[in-house]
Amino acid sequence: MKRKNITEYAYGYMNSYTSMMTAHQLMSGWLPIEGQDQIDKCHIYIIASRPKPYFISESLKHDGALLSGQIGYKISGVEHRVDFKDYQFKFLDGSTEIRCDYPYHVIWTYNTAGEQCHYIAATYLASILPPEISDDVLNCFEVLYVGQAIGQGNRSAQQRLKSHSTFQKILALSAHETPDDEISVFMFQFDHENLFTSMDGRATGAIADDSNDKRVMEAIRNPPNKKQKIAMVEAGLIRYFKPHYNEIFKTKFPSMKHKTLQSCKALDVSALVVELDTSDIGFTFWSTNVRASDHHSACYDLVNLQNRMSFFNFTGMNEFPGVIKTEK
Repeated sequence: MKRKNITEYAYGYMNSYTSMMTAHQLMSGWLPIEGQDQIDKCHIYIIASRPKPYFISESLKHDGALLSGQIGYKISGVEHRVDFKDYQFKFLDGSTEIRCDYPYHVIWTYNTAGEQCHYIAATYLASILPPEISDDVLNCFEVLYVGQAIGQGNRSAQQRLKSHSTFQKILALSAHETPDDEISVFMFQFDHENLFTSMDGRATGAIADDSNDKRVMEAIRNPPNKKQKIAMVEAGLIRYFKPHYNEIFKTKFPSMKHKTLQSCKALDVSALVVELDTSDIGFTFWSTNVRASDHHSACYDLVNLQNRMSFFNFTGMNEFPGVIKTEK
C-alpha cells in the first residue's frame, strides 16, 4: 500500500460548547437563567445515564448555613453511600427549616408559613463532588444514544428534543430496564474545525507537483457545509461509541455509500477525526465499546478500500493504533 499524494489531509471536529440537563428538567420545561441562546445552537446531543443519586434523609445536618450528609446511589440494586460536608446552603427569604421527602431527590427550605423557598437537588450536588469520592461512578455516564436536533422555526433545543420519538422511547425503556439509573441529555456545539495535514517525504511515486498543493487549498476553501459537518460528527460518534439505542452507522460507517461522506470523497479527503472533550465539566463518557474517558478521539480511514495509505500512514512506519476502516 502506497501514498497517492505526498500530502494527505483529514477534516477534524471537536466540541466547542457543552450543556447538560437531566431528563426530568427537560420534560418539566426547565430553562436556564442564562445561556439559552448557546443551547439553541447545539445540534448534536447525547442521551446518557448514570446511577441516580438521592439524599439519605436521616444523615442530613444543617446549621442554617452549611449542609452535610450522605448521597446514595444503587448499582444492580445494591446501595452505595458517599459523604459530603459543609456545602453552603443558607436560609434565605425567611426560610427556617429544611425538609427532604420521598423520593429524596431534593432538599427544600421552608418558611414559617410552610411555603417552599429554595432547593438543592441531589443530582447537582453529586455532580460537583470530587470524582474519587464515589470511585468515579457519579461523574461517569454511559452513552445510550447519539443524535441530531436540527432547529425548525423558533422552537428551543429542549422543545425539539421533547418531541423526539427516540427520546421518549429511551425514557420508557430505561425506566423499566434500569430503574436505578438517571437519564441526562448533553448538548454540543462543534465549532472547533481543523484541517490536519501530514507529509510523507519518503513516499515513492506519490504526487508531489503543483496539483498536490492545489488539492489541499481546495479543501481549505471548500470545507463541508454545516449540515454535512453535523452529519459526519453524528455518524462518527455513533460508530465510535456504538450506543445501545443507535442502529444506523453503528457498524457500517465509514462507507462511501453514505451521503454523509460524499463531500469528503469529492475533495479526496483521506481521513476524518471527531473529538469529544468533557474535561471542562468534569464528566467522563463510556459505552460497552469504549472505556471511560473525558476525551475521546474517533479516527476514520476513508481510503483504505482504494489500497492507498491515508493520513494515518507513513512509509516504513506502523499505522496509528485504533483507526476505524472504511467498509464497502
